[in-house]
Amino acid sequence: MRVIVTLLFLVLAYAPVVSGAEDVRPDGWAGMVLHTSSPEDAVRLFGPAVKDKDKVALDLPRPLSWLSDKWKQKIFRTLTYKKLREYKEVRFSFLDGKLVVISMVAPDAELEDTWIDPDDLETLFGVAFKPHERTTKKLVPPAEFLATAPEELKKDGYDYWYDMIAVSDKSFIIAVADNYKYISGLFEKPDAKRRKKINARGAKYPGYVSDIEIISRTLAVS
Repeated sequence: MRVIVTLLFLVLAYAPVVSGAEDVRPDGWAGMVLHTSSPEDAVRLFGPAVKDKDKVALDLPRPLSWLSDKWKQKIFRTLTYKKLREYKEVRFSFLDGKLVVISMVAPDAELEDTWIDPDDLETLFGVAFKPHERTTKKLVPPAEFLATAPEELKKDGYDYWYDMIAVSDKSFIIAVADNYKYISGLFEKPDAKRRKKINARGAKYPGYVSDIEIISRTLAVS
């Protein structure tokens, strides 16, 4: 009897992990897949959206230079959900009835007990990410970025905000990393102490992820 109970406990304990692993892909999230899923699929999976806007431009926190100007055109339909799974907000954007962008607002590590560490992105989406320093220069083409972008930046390259970028066959993923610097005086401010706790969690990349965009490569410059 004790053995049966133990086995049942293990099955229940590992069930969420298995379920979560099914969502790991660079071209989708939570059952929604780029180029395949429709607005009706979103409603079926998550219920009615809090906002459903048609004929709108995309709202992208970090529009890559790899994208064409199509994202600025008012040709998209966007469904917005609040507090969806672990995210504060999730937006699904469609073009001609098919999903082309998933935008997610992640938990605020300065206010929440759980957050997304930049080191966790590869596990979440099943694709390698590279850091990118905020500059005014355009990104090199995707293939060149994959081949030449460094695995790590110089220390000051992570200051305040930087991006984590992944490239797959069907998508670009851009994660905004918040690494704001609080200046401490003689007595350390609570905000600075919180930042030390946040940065102590990651193995390689500092800060936490504030926003994530999964973008179809059909929106890229041809």
